Amino acid sequence: MDKTKVFDFERLTTFGEVDCACGQKHSTDTKILAVGRGVIEELPDALKKLNVKRPMIVSGSFVFPTVGEKVCMVLDKANIEYSIFVFESNGTKKLQPNEEAVTEIIEKFNPICDILLSVGSGSVSDVCKAAATELNVPQLTVGSAPSMDGYTSASSSLEINNTKASVNVNAPVGIICDVELMAQAPMRLLWAGLGDIAAKTCSLCEWEMASVIKGEHYCPYTANMVKLSYERSLSGAPGIPERNLDSVQAVIEGLLLSGVCMSYVNSSRPASGLEHYFSHCWEMMAIARGKEYDLHGIYVGIGTVITLNIFKKLRYLRPDRARAEKAAAEFDRDTWEARLRRVFKSTAESFIALEDKLRKNDSKNRMQRVDKILEKWDKLVEILEKAPDPEEFEAVLRSSGMPTRASEIGLSADDVADAFVCSRDTREKYLISSLIWDIGYMDEFEALVKELV
Repeated sequence: MDKTKVFDFERLTTFGEVDCACGQKHSTDTKILAVGRGVIEELPDALKKLNVKRPMIVSGSFVFPTVGEKVCMVLDKANIEYSIFVFESNGTKKLQPNEEAVTEIIEKFNPICDILLSVGSGSVSDVCKAAATELNVPQLTVGSAPSMDGYTSASSSLEINNTKASVNVNAPVGIICDVELMAQAPMRLLWAGLGDIAAKTCSLCEWEMASVIKGEHYCPYTANMVKLSYERSLSGAPGIPERNLDSVQAVIEGLLLSGVCMSYVNSSRPASGLEHYFSHCWEMMAIARGKEYDLHGIYVGIGTVITLNIFKKLRYLRPDRARAEKAAAEFDRDTWEARLRRVFKSTAESFIALEDKLRKNDSKNRMQRVDKILEKWDKLVEILEKAPDPEEFEAVLRSSGMPTRASEIGLSADDVADAFVCSRDTREKYLISSLIWDIGYMDEFEALVKELV
């Protein structure tokens, strides 16, 4: 595939539906993707192209004085009227992307406005996408940091009943990412973007493995686009400490392309695997403890390093049915429930209910998966070998200055082990931890992840 065409965002957002060889039709609702230096000045033209007249600006208290004020200046210069809603500051606490925040936007929405204009990064983008979907109005985003790949996706990561959930929403109709503005974001947000894009080295393997084991839909065309997205972003890692504009643009472009790919297949599969579930679990553990959690992308980057080490060890195993049968026979429901309750407190009840619905722990269901795993083991190893070497990959992330080990951000070996073991229980997605549990090697890999703290 021609890399220059892949990053032609105008082409990606205007060619309509694509009849793909995978059997699906791919499309995105995003019509405008502007990335570059000074592109904030294109905002009035973008609104005109979208045939909207009065935006409702929504921003966070930390971002509005910088990027938000710049947006207002551009709109004032073009004589475009607008309304503003800025979330109140909670001291040092960042905006929580929860149901209350979505409701607050809906209640503050000025009915004379015809589009939500989100100004910010992950949390603001997530709550605005959800609110715009509920209000049945389009949403355009002016990004403030290259911190995550959700700008262009048709999903929002929200806190619902103390659980991190991925909610289907309408994708934004437009994204404007001014590299000069985004390069000035806090360094930790730049690291978060690298961490989020790093995940794709693992998620692509898990997506393909799930197609082999569970028969999930898999699209090689989309997978190749995601591969190009992380190659593009990670090429910018060494220049991040100096806020090199070309490096920041590389990260932004890769993140945006990754989000488009999720829209193409209407799933987070191409961009999210076990490494994201480390993040989800650590976030929920923090919520259960009444503590503030770190940035999603920081968690994901650390989770990616752990997951790549798991991949490396897994390649050298030769699983057998007898071991899997023994593990299935020894499974104890009470012990399983007790760990979930210890780790997630009251939130564990939703995961227990999910198991009652899906019956992943059922011995018969488990052994059916084991038979498929054993039958296709050579193919699964072949897929695992596509992942990069964990030591070399960690060095790439290190070149940006970002943390790559859980202990660097205050997480313990037990926190890492709990997130790994419980990851397969928190949602329906089949993960590499699901496979390891199926074949009866959970204890060995729990010991491995504890060593990686």
